[in-house]
Amino acid sequence: MIYLDNAATSFPKPDAVLAAVMHWHREVGVSASRGSSSRCAEAAAVVDRARARMGQQVGMSKDRVAFTSGATESINLFLRAFLQPGDLVLTTAFEHASLARPLRALQLTAGIRVRVLQPDPDLGLSVDTVQRALDESRPRLFAFSHASNVTGAQFDAEAFCAIAKGLRATTLLDASQTAGHIPIDVNADAVACSAHKALLAPPGLGILACSANLELQAQKQGGTGSSRALDEHPQQWPHAFEAGTPNTPAIFGLDAALGLLSTTTQRARLEAALEATREFEVRLRADSRFRVFAPAGPRMPVLSFTRKDLDPQDLAAILDARNVHVRAGHHCAPWIHRHLLTEAGGTIRLSPSPDVTADDIRQAWEALAS
Repeated sequence: MIYLDNAATSFPKPDAVLAAVMHWHREVGVSASRGSSSRCAEAAAVVDRARARMGQQVGMSKDRVAFTSGATESINLFLRAFLQPGDLVLTTAFEHASLARPLRALQLTAGIRVRVLQPDPDLGLSVDTVQRALDESRPRLFAFSHASNVTGAQFDAEAFCAIAKGLRATTLLDASQTAGHIPIDVNADAVACSAHKALLAPPGLGILACSANLELQAQKQGGTGSSRALDEHPQQWPHAFEAGTPNTPAIFGLDAALGLLSTTTQRARLEAALEATREFEVRLRADSRFRVFAPAGPRMPVLSFTRKDLDPQDLAAILDARNVHVRAGHHCAPWIHRHLLTEAGGTIRLSPSPDVTADDIRQAWEALAS
């Protein structure tokens, strides 16, 4: 199979990640903080190391890194803990439904206000555009993606956070499309991301990291492994945001993945994936049947397009029959499709891995152009 859907989930996972997950299943089998056995101690050591490694990724103390079920839970937990009735949130049209939908829900249930910033004409989002929007709206929260999961556009998150900080706005960064590709230590007040994309870990795991300056109340209550017989949920980080049995095998996988992802390897992997993405874009733009949605500026290895004579779902079915796996539809990003005028059927999205070969590209293109 030619797999071109790494913006959804990276595949295949590295051998070291699979080995770490199977080690938990075969030889450990317990969670950290759920006992005092040697197995619990091993689990605790791996979880602590993974937490520390993620802290290095986001530029925060490991004690401010909570493991969740995914980016969706991380974002929901943060929004519900931070926002108050009447708050104004500035966000962008590039957002995934994991941010867009809880914001809409909180508009109805908690009386928050939401302003959605539209893309620039080049399908990017410039620092000047964000500066003007922040100056005009003065939001309590600026919540935004580091990169679009539809167009691949990458944004200057560090500059955005600096502007927001100067205006005393709190920032929430969704780094799901960039974590594992580029540095995500951009001085955001809170960072949410999934572990199963470029971080190369298994699905069912996410990260929520928050600055120590933010006082957030737990939004879920339940077991945390504490040995004390309390009926009140702890409020200290990170345990306050980790109610329930953790996905320890996925954390073992994340720890192994983070051990592989040095700055050098991330850069090399990203460039290889971008080279394949550019090759697809050149071929698509040379064929008048295709309409390509790609930014003019910095980007991730993500490319969306439509074909004039075929619905995206039909084209995806043709590709699937040729053993090429892509993503068709709206990619859980409702607002950007309104801007692109692709609400009816969405787009086809290609997101190559660093391991895609020239022969893979040739075969995929032959299926696309047939």
